[in-house]
Amino acid sequence: MQRHLPPNAFYPEDLDVLKRVFDMVCAERGCQLSSPDAEATALLLVNMFESGRRTEEELLEAVQTTQAFRKAS
Repeated sequence: MQRHLPPNAFYPEDLDVLKRVFDMVCAERGCQLSSPDAEATALLLVNMFESGRRTEEELLEAVQTTQAFRKAS
């Protein structure tokens, strides 16, 4: 029997991409993995992934763009 996951489900390879990018961003920011900044980063990455940014490169670029925008504001 084949199971069908909902369209917004995350597959293991999706989680691998998100985890790698999350680890890179947190290391770059120097944030603790249990900090509010890390939690906000995780939420941002999931939202970006759900909006269509699926590769490490796309996610990293989007996070850097978002960071640059926040610093300018």
